[in-house]
Amino acid sequence: MKQAFVACVFLLFTACHSNSVNNDQSDTAAAQVEQDTLTYDNVTREPINITDSSFFKINDQFPWMGDTIRSYIQLSTNEMVKSYLRDSSIVFMYDGFEHTDIGNCVRVQLGADVNNGEGMIFSTAQWIYVDTLSRAIYEYDIAADSSHLWVRPQ
Repeated sequence: MKQAFVACVFLLFTACHSNSVNNDQSDTAAAQVEQDTLTYDNVTREPINITDSSFFKINDQFPWMGDTIRSYIQLSTNEMVKSYLRDSSIVFMYDGFEHTDIGNCVRVQLGADVNNGEGMIFSTAQWIYVDTLSRAIYEYDIAADSSHLWVRPQ
């Protein structure tokens, strides 16, 4: 029985192999190489610069966002934000766009470039989230790992 099985396997192997050799086919398929249809259009593209707050083209989608964040910076009670505001070094950067179960928020990092003795680094003063529908601002508390609604001072 064992000899019959080995003989059948051998016959099957030779039959398959001789069939592919006669038909000039191989076991591997090769994809046709197509020429790239993209052409260089010699148009200069505008680079995305995070420091000018154009990340994700948020300023185009939400033109009110920059003014809302600047208003928060002027009225913030955070001591580091106030400190960077006094020496006019504060900047904000869009850090991401988050889809949550209650809406969409833009994560914003507030801070300044600071020399730490070895070079310039970005020092974060505050993280905030801006709701794109209600335009509400949520302050992120790093120590508590939570956020709370910022109420504009009267």
